[in-house]
Amino acid sequence: MPGYIADNLKYLRFQRTPAYSQREIARKMHISRSTYGRYERGELSPPIWFLERIAEFYGLDMQLLLWSDLRKRGITTN
Repeated sequence: MPGYIADNLKYLRFQRTPAYSQREIARKMHISRSTYGRYERGELSPPIWFLERIAEFYGLDMQLLLWSDLRKRGITTN
């Protein structure tokens, strides 16, 4: 998986207090929890529609999601 997608997905999920569960995010994105888990672990590359939807969900530019280490940038979600 290119860039920082897997790490960023996990990072963003834990930015909320309390953190979102994988199941909650998967439901919001209309995918299975196991598929979402595979995206977070970098075992499966998410399709473009998912990347667009998750970036919109978190209020981020998709380029940041793909190519920036959000932890190092200190980016938080809305």
